[in-house]
Amino acid sequence: MNRTIILTNPEIFNKIRALSNRYRFKIIELSLNKEKTITQLGKELNLSYKRCSDYCVKLETNNLIKKRKEGKEVYVKSILNLYSLAKEFII
Repeated sequence: MNRTIILTNPEIFNKIRALSNRYRFKIIELSLNKEKTITQLGKELNLSYKRCSDYCVKLETNNLIKKRKEGKEVYVKSILNLYSLAKEFII
């Protein structure tokens, strides 16, 4: 039996949900201070290009990263500051 729960802030819920995967979270960490290509991220995380690209699409959909294309390469940069976010949760 499933009950529907109406959320006050579904956008925040979706962002947290996008970050709840270790690989997507690591993509945010790796692209915090500099742009990285999806190829570079895939190599660092030992992921296929397709899987890494899919993760980046989910993060971009939730406005957590920005992507830009230059030639054949797609560059990724985090727009979420994990450090300021972490300060809010530290008691």
